[in-house]
Amino acid sequence: MKKALSLLLCAVIVFAFFGCSKKEETVTTTTTQTTVTTTKAPEITNPLTGKPGYKKSAIGVRPVAIVVENLSPARPQWGIKTPDIIVEGEVEGGISRMLWLYADYKSVPDKIGPIRSARPSYVKFSEFFDSIYVHWGGSHQRKAQGYIGGYTLIRKDKVDHIDGMDGGILFGRDSTRRVSSEHRGIVHGDKLAKVIKQKKFRTKLDESKFSTLAFNEKVEKVSNDKALQINSTFSLRTDTRKFTYKNGKYHTEDWKKDVAFQNVIILMDQTKYITTPYKGSSTTYLNYLYTGSEGYYASNGTQTKIKWEVKDNKLYLKDLNGNALKLNPGKSYIGLASSNNGGKVTFSSSK
Repeated sequence: MKKALSLLLCAVIVFAFFGCSKKEETVTTTTTQTTVTTTKAPEITNPLTGKPGYKKSAIGVRPVAIVVENLSPARPQWGIKTPDIIVEGEVEGGISRMLWLYADYKSVPDKIGPIRSARPSYVKFSEFFDSIYVHWGGSHQRKAQGYIGGYTLIRKDKVDHIDGMDGGILFGRDSTRRVSSEHRGIVHGDKLAKVIKQKKFRTKLDESKFSTLAFNEKVEKVSNDKALQINSTFSLRTDTRKFTYKNGKYHTEDWKKDVAFQNVIILMDQTKYITTPYKGSSTTYLNYLYTGSEGYYASNGTQTKIKWEVKDNKLYLKDLNGNALKLNPGKSYIGLASSNNGGKVTFSSSK
């Protein structure tokens, strides 16, 4: 018994000695940091200007193309600074006319105009962008002379259009100017969405019918050839549109108001004059044939030659190597000039 107690006591002493003298273990903790990289969503850009800040609600929606007069009594046109793209060319008798394109039809101002009648060249251009076409009246077909009128092409191509001759809430006349009534017709842009809905037009953009424009991310020179002054004449019969480069844009005061564009595009095209009976006499219409050819592009104080063509009812702008032309982001002016009836464009390296 004594021997057993002695052995137990020895075991306790040994355990106490070695247990107390054992060093404490050091535990090392490693912390791993995880870095999360977030990618900024690309900015939504206007498909006709390449500018950011475009409304989400307007993505994939059809644009509108609105016919606007250009005679002296119509100037300055109401809303002349607001379109994304202004297209201008000759219609008849040396008269030029404009087509205003808006990518978002809900952004059209409350009053624009004077609104004028449909011509086949402008109906066709509106089709290049799958647009809803807005006009007040139109020209009629003259089979004997081989003229396809504005109304004729609208019916033939089944163009969704809104005509001021049908009346309705969209159209009106502004009485503040002392000019004849044909120079006072306006569109109430704030009513456009309602009328489009009433007419049950397709509002979803058909991309197979839309001429996609390519844009640079920022404004760049287009060449080393300066273009500080641009003079563009549509034909031998018309006046000359003049642009001056200042403060980064091309300005014109030809419409009795300073209007500025980031891009000036001049398309040289084959044209055809057709004389037809009109109200007891006759008138000579000019049709653009959209055969495609050369053109000119000016931006950021510089200019270059370009190519263009219409294929599958879409407009293609190209550089001289055949690649898609990249425009600088901003509003554009597109002038239609006759390559066979005296149209021309000149550039100057000084103002």
